[in-house]
Order: sequence, then C-alpha cells, then structure tokens
Amino acid sequence: MIQQLNLKYCVVGVMTMNGVVYAVLMVQLLAWTSSAVVVPRVKCIESERQALLSLKRGFNATDDDWLSSWGDGEQQKECCNWEGVKCSNVTGHVLMLHLHTDPFRTVGSISPSLGELHHLKYLDLSGNYFTHTPSIPPFIASLTFLTHLDLSFCSFGGNIPPQLGNLLFLQYLDLRSNEFDPPQQIPSQFSNLSHLVYLDLSFSNLVGGFPLQVTNMSSLTYLDLSDNNFNGTLPPQLGNLLSLEHLDLSANAFTGTIPSQFKNLSRLQHLDLHPEYYALDKTMSLSSDLQWLSELSTMRYLSLPRVNLSGASNWQQQVSSLSHLQYLDLNACNLVDSMPTLSPANFSTSLSYVDISNNSLRDASFIFPWLMNSTRSLVTLRMNDNGLTGTIPGTFGNLSLLEELNLENNELKGQIPVTLFHSCNLAELYLSKNKLTGEFHEYIRVFSRCAHRPLKFLDLSWNEITGVVPDISHLSSLQELLLDNNRLNGSIHEGIGQLSNLNELSLGNNFLTGLITEAHFSRLSNLDTLDLSHNALAFNVSVDWIPPFNLNNIYLASCKLGPNFPTWLHTQTKIEYLDISCAGISSTVPNWFWEPLPQMWNLNISHNSFRGKIEDAILPDQSLSIDLSFNLFEGPIPAFLSIASKLVLSNNRFSTANHLLCGNSSKYTRFMDLSNNNLRGELSDCWRGFELLVVLDLSNNQFYGNMPKFLGSSRKIQSIHLEGNNFSGEIPSSLHNCTQLQVFDAAGNKLSGTIPTWIGDNIPKLLVLSLRSNNFHGNIPLSMCNLHELHVLDLSLNILSGNIPKCINNLSAMATLANSNATITDYYNYNVTIGIYNDSTSLIWKGKMSKYGSTLGLLRSIDFSSNRLRGKIPSEMMSLIGLVSLNLSRNLFSGDIPPTIGQLKSIDFLDLSRNHLSGRIPSQLAQIDRLSVLDLSYNDLSGEIPVGTQLQTRDASDYAGNPKLCGAPLNNTCPIHGHQISEHDADGDDDEQFVSEVFYIAMAAGFVMAFWGVCFSLILKKSWRYAYFKLLSDVYDKLYVFTAIKVAKLKRIRSQI
Repeated sequence: MIQQLNLKYCVVGVMTMNGVVYAVLMVQLLAWTSSAVVVPRVKCIESERQALLSLKRGFNATDDDWLSSWGDGEQQKECCNWEGVKCSNVTGHVLMLHLHTDPFRTVGSISPSLGELHHLKYLDLSGNYFTHTPSIPPFIASLTFLTHLDLSFCSFGGNIPPQLGNLLFLQYLDLRSNEFDPPQQIPSQFSNLSHLVYLDLSFSNLVGGFPLQVTNMSSLTYLDLSDNNFNGTLPPQLGNLLSLEHLDLSANAFTGTIPSQFKNLSRLQHLDLHPEYYALDKTMSLSSDLQWLSELSTMRYLSLPRVNLSGASNWQQQVSSLSHLQYLDLNACNLVDSMPTLSPANFSTSLSYVDISNNSLRDASFIFPWLMNSTRSLVTLRMNDNGLTGTIPGTFGNLSLLEELNLENNELKGQIPVTLFHSCNLAELYLSKNKLTGEFHEYIRVFSRCAHRPLKFLDLSWNEITGVVPDISHLSSLQELLLDNNRLNGSIHEGIGQLSNLNELSLGNNFLTGLITEAHFSRLSNLDTLDLSHNALAFNVSVDWIPPFNLNNIYLASCKLGPNFPTWLHTQTKIEYLDISCAGISSTVPNWFWEPLPQMWNLNISHNSFRGKIEDAILPDQSLSIDLSFNLFEGPIPAFLSIASKLVLSNNRFSTANHLLCGNSSKYTRFMDLSNNNLRGELSDCWRGFELLVVLDLSNNQFYGNMPKFLGSSRKIQSIHLEGNNFSGEIPSSLHNCTQLQVFDAAGNKLSGTIPTWIGDNIPKLLVLSLRSNNFHGNIPLSMCNLHELHVLDLSLNILSGNIPKCINNLSAMATLANSNATITDYYNYNVTIGIYNDSTSLIWKGKMSKYGSTLGLLRSIDFSSNRLRGKIPSEMMSLIGLVSLNLSRNLFSGDIPPTIGQLKSIDFLDLSRNHLSGRIPSQLAQIDRLSVLDLSYNDLSGEIPVGTQLQTRDASDYAGNPKLCGAPLNNTCPIHGHQISEHDADGDDDEQFVSEVFYIAMAAGFVMAFWGVCFSLILKKSWRYAYFKLLSDVYDKLYVFTAIKVAKLKRIRSQI
C-alpha cells in the first residue's frame, strides 16, 4: 500500500518544504513501510470505510470522477486501496488522507463523518473549493493525532477555529490562500502548537501586530506570514526561533527596524521582508550597520526590496560575506555607492540573481567591478533606475551564463561593448532610456556570431543609436524588439518579416524612410503591437491585403497611409489601441470602421482630412478615448460618441451637438473638447447626465443664451472653457458647487451682472479666472482675495468700477516667485489609468492674443485693463512679486505710481497707459531688468525719466501723452541736467519749478540794483548828470527831426494820389 504513495505529495514536499520538514515526514512514512514488512496486512475498519463514503457523498463526487475507486463494489471493499487513502498495516486504521487537487476542483462540503477517523495523522484537502462549507469545520480539531494538516487554497472564509490550537502533535500546518472574513488575528490558542515545524498562513486576510504566539514555536523551520495585513514592528523574540530556515514576512505593513536579534538565526537560508505591494510609503528601515546579516552564513535567498538601507554604508561588505547566496533583491533600498573598496574573496560563487535597481548607485566605475570581479555565475542582473553614469564595461562579456541584463533608465553613455553580445545565453537585454550610441547594424553583426541565439527581448529604445535596421531574420527567437526614440535612419529591411515569434515591434520616433510593403509582415503571425509612428514611412500594400496578424495595438501616427482609407484595418478585429493620426488620409470613414469600438480603449484619427458626416451607431457601453480633432467632419455629432471617457472633436465643422448632449446620459465621459467648430444654439439642461466631467471645452463656437445650469452638477469638474461664444446673462449660481474647479475661462461672451462673490468663497482651488471682454459691472468683490492659488486673473474689457481691493496682496501664489510646474494639469480617470490634460488659456500679450499651455503654470498675470476702475493703484499690489504681467491700462486711476513698484522683479509686461496718473516715474522702476514691455503713455506724469538702461532705451511712444516728462528717450530735454532732487521734496516741487523761481528772483534783484545804481550816480556826480541830460536832449532832437521829415513825405505822397 505504501508503495502506492501518491507521487504528487512527494513533489509538493520537495517544492514547498525545507529539507528538515521533508525529512521528518519521510521518517514517518518509512516507519509505516517497515511495519508493513513485518506485520501481515489487515483490512480497513468498516466504520472508517463508511465514514469515507460519507465524506465522498459530501463532496458530491460521482463514480466517474477522481474518487471513482471509492465505493461499495466487490472490488472496492478494501478502503485502504482507495486513491488518496493510506492505512496502518498493523491496526487497519486510516492514517493518511491525501485529497489534494491541482488544478482547483469545486466540491460540496466536508462531512462531519471525517471526525470519525480518530487515528488520522495526515490530512490534505488543499485545492478543493467547498461550496457548502464556508469556513473551516471545528470538528477537524477532534482529530487529535494529526501531525500534518493542509487546508490551503480551499477558499474558506469565516473565522479560524481556535480549537486548532488543541492539535498538540501538529508539525505541519498550511492554511494559506484562504479569505478569512472578517479580517482577524491568529487565535491565541496557536501558542500551544509547540511542535510545529512548518507554518504557512500567507494570503489569509490576517491583521494586527506580529503574532507573538509564533515566537513560542521553537521547532519552526518554515514560517510564511506573507501577503496579509500585519503591521507594527517586528518583535526581537523572532531571534528565539533558532531552527528557522525559511522566513517570509513580505507584503505586509511592518515598520521600524529589523531587530538585531536576527543575527541569532544562524540556520536561516531564506529571508523575504519586502513591504506590501500597494503601500509604497510603508517601508521598514534596516539597522544602519547590517551587522546581523554577516552572521547568517547559510543565507541563500535574501529579498529586501523597498526596505530602507540608507544608513547601511557597508551593505556591500555584508552581502559579500554571504558565501552561499544565490538570490539577492535589494530593489529600491536607498542604496548609495559611496562605499570602500572590497575584497571579493568570500563572495558567493553561486550567486545567480541580483536586483539592485531603483537606488542611487550612480558611479558605474565602482559598482560594476564589484559585481564583475566577485561572481561569474550571474544569470539575472537588474540595475535599472539608478542614475548610473559612465560606460558599460566590456567585462560583462565574462558573464557567460547571463540570461537577463537590465540597465534601463540610467545615464550610461558611449557604445555598447561588443563583448556583451558574446554571451550566447543572453535572452533578455534592456538598455532603454540611456545615452548610448553606436550603429545598430554593427551590434546585430556581432549578435550573429552565435549559431543559436536565444535572444527574446531586446530593448534599446530612448537612446542615441544610429544606423539602419538590417536583416535580423536570424534572431528567430525574438519576441520583443523595441528601438523607438533613437536616431535610426534609412529603410527597414524586409527580413524583419521573418520573425515568426515576434510579439511587439516598436520603431517609432526615428528618422526611418522608405516604403513598408507586405513583405515586411509576411510571417509576423504572432504580432500583437506595431509601432512605426513618427517616421517618414509610406505604406505600399494592395487594397485587398489580408495581414497575417491580428493586432491589439497599432501606432502609425505620421506614417503615410492615405489618401484612401486603409482597408486592411477591417481585418483587425482585436484592436484596443489605434493611432493613425497625421496619416495623410482624405476620404470618408467607412461605417464598418466603428464596429471594433466595443473592445477598443483608444482611438486617434486626428490631423487628417476625413470629411463628411459620421453616421450614428449602436454600441454597448464602453469607456474609451476618441480623438477626431483637426479633420473636416460636418453635420451633427452622433450620439454614440457619448460612450467615450475622453472625447476630442475640436477643429472640425460639426454643426450641432444636440444628439450628443441630449441623448442618453453618459456614465463615462470625463473629458470633452468640442472647441473650434460651427456648433450653434442654446445649451439646455439636458446635459445632466455628464456628472463625471473633469474637463469641458466649448470654446470658439456659436453657442448663445444663458450659461447652462447643469455645470453645477459636475462636482468633479476642474476646467471649464466657454470663451469665444455668445453666452449672455449672469454666471449661474449652481457653479458654486464646483469646488474642484481650477480653470474657468468665459472670455469673449456677452455675460453681464456683477462678478459673483461666491467665486472667491467657494472655489478655493482656482488657478485661472478669465472673464475678459464681457459686460460685467460693479466693483471687484473683496472675496476675490480669497483665491490664494490664483495664477491668472483677467477681468479686462468690462465695465467694472470702484477701487482695486487692498487685500489683493492675499493672492499668495502671485506673491511668491514661480516655483510650480510649467503646466497646469488636470487629472481624470481614464479606463484603468489616470488621464492627464495640460490646460491652456489665452491672454492679450504685447498687443496680440497669445495662447499659453506648456508654460501656463509659470505665468502670473493680472489684467484689469479697459474698465472704469479709479482711485490710487494700491501699494499692496506691489507685494505680488511673482507677477510676470500687469495691465491696468485704460482706466481712471489717479495719484502717483507706487514707489515700491521696483519690488516686481519678475515683471516682464507692465502697462499703466491711458489713466490719470501723476507725479514722477519712480526711480526703482529702472531697477527691473526683465521688463520687456512698458507703457506709461497718456497720463499726467512729470519730471525727468529716471536714468537706467531699462527706461532710457525704450521707444518714445511708451511715454507719449505726458507733456511734463523730459529726458531720454523723449526729445524735450530737462532744463538742468544731472541735478537730482529727492522724490519726496518737502515742497512737492520738481526740478523745473525750483530752477524757475531762482531765475526770476535773480533777475528782479539785478534790475533793482542796476536802476538804483544809475540814479545814485546822477544824484551824487554833477558832471555825469550834465552829460546824461545833454544825451537825452540830443536824442530827443534827432527823433523830432526824423519824425517831422517822415510825416511831410507821407503827406506829399497822399496829395499826389
């Protein structure tokens, strides 16, 4: 009987248990075998036979299935011969019941008759899905002689019976992969299981701190508590499990440091402590010196990914001391490469797997030699995402057993060493996202040296590799070839079409040219993904071509497929992602094209010349992205497009959206762009179905009437663009529900009323507010100052009045230097991923309308121009030091320009023109070195233009209309040059006023002194007096004679006339 022992159990024992546990079980089995040799065989006990038959009936097993040997027939009387049953040859009692199934089998229930097998020592029901036994039956605990209990993969729920703690002889307990519900802790009674050698409770929905009951199981050699929800710190008592050889605590939420008592686990061969998969922020930090690791000399498997080793400066030395190590995973451990040089003397000669990716090992000249000189047995080496600099050493060629090398996403440069390709075992090579150079066809030539090349995955994408794509038909095992985003040129050799195992071909974003023919795909029957996008390639295939493949993903953007529609797409019935944008197609879209949409999740046919109407179709609900923008589609937008989660129809000729908007409500649409079409009419409240909208763009159409109230029902909306329409009336109050709104652009409409106060009170996340070119009146509400995150505020071209609120300095995003992202990004659910939309807005910049998208996040702008605002420009506005643009022109502002305007160090555009500003131009304005546009024209400014290169070199038109201004660049010079008077003169007079008063005073004083000087001389000196009067008499006589002669001549002339 024992000779018929199920071989499957033996294999499972070797695969899942350590040697000690397996040895214990084998000793048991040998004892049973020896008794069978000495003692005559006895028949099974009838009561136990009936119990087994009852168990079969509970399983709902028939005579034709896996328990067909169990029955009442003449040939079935001996139950000890039944499959999976072993009995004692001495007593006839059933000792072993091995009913493991693989794959899983659905059965009924566990009959209570199992409890009648009182002498049972071994019970394995693993892999059976008991539909009528929802939890582990407590009566199993009545089998008090059990030494082996395996109930794994049975999908049990409910509670773990605490009675299992009464199985005092138990040595092997496996309850893994059950979903115990509710989440629970390990029963305290498990502390009684002091003879346990093997305990596996992984994938069991267990919670709480580390179960201290386990630390009492001093005989444990195998402990697996992985993939549960344990948390807290690891107890130092774990160091008491001196027999432990296998410890797996991975995929939990433990925190703190690994106890130094781990050094006591001198027999430990397998250690896995990586944290839970979906909680990247919950990581343990190892001891700073890792001294405990050097004591574990028998270690073969060490997995500590995402455990913080930043304090372990000698990690290499500790790892090098593990002379039996075969598997090392230190992924994302904050490792650095500032380590001392090490001797490789004790390094494991059997190390086959190393993963030290996602660290900060930047010096390739240090880390590569540590590995290359230490071990030649590597099969897998992963060092991706480290920021490694330098070159790839040629010593990689010495790793003759290497099958996988991953160095992607580093800063490696130079050519790939040809010695790397000498390894004929290399099956996976990942070098993407570096700065590697060299010619691809030369690398392929070296690859050809091996008669049989097992290369399956080759990823050299995102480098600087040049050359052509040669004949690679000899790489017959190739499954993935990724060469996108390089500098490849020339045509693609047709030999690529012979790679019958190829699953993914990616050559996008290169400089490839030439024709793509049917020969390029002749044997690619397994091709799933094709990427030839953004090359100068042209397809030259027949109209009736039927490809050998059925693709899931097609990326052919910027490839020439037109002018006719590529009919071969009709044969691709599994398309999930299709991008044929910029493909030179200028036909209509055939109706059959929309048929694959049920399984598609991304469709992009934008930037072509598709024309005509899109007929409506009947499709099941489906979440996908559709981009039909920049075409010539016309007519109504069909209703079936509302199934899209992302819908981009901009820059077409669609005329109405009623079918789309007022049809069945969409439970998917998050992103909708209908901008730049010919859409017209009023928007009714039929949009209420679009409650999940995050981005809505209706700009530059011909919509009119009131703004739709439905917008307030979209509580998740982040961006609304309504600019360039004819909306009228007030902003609906329902918008105050849109608390997540970041961008609101309603410029260029006919909106009226006052600016609602709730904008500042209820929409705190607003980054862009543009109400330009409407008919808003009244004051700027004080609540606007609550928009602390505001980047752009445009209220220009309205009828606003009153003063600028002094609290405007509360716009804190403008009061700090720009340190945000360059873009303003909206996030929305996109199928199973997150969609990203980089927002944009239009501003009047330097006299023309400009659109900002990629740099919108860096812009800080206020535009209040062309209103009726009055009063002084508040000095508080000058604290908005992050402002890049400030336009207050065409208002009624008066008073001085605030002297603190020089604080606006980031200002590039400043327009204060056409106001009633007076006084001097502050000299601080000359200190702003970034100012490219300045307009102070048509005010009442006076005095000399401050000296400074920023102000003296400008066009005179920037200061026109200020007649009291003088100095360069104006033609009118100031009366006194180089004389500077304080801006805060006590009299308030400028330089010209001061010079004029001095001049007139001096002139009057001179006149008085000269007049009295002459008078006093005539009075005091007689000779002067005679001479003076004689002069006056002579002058008088001469004037008299001259006048008399002239009068006589005039009379004579008149008489002659």
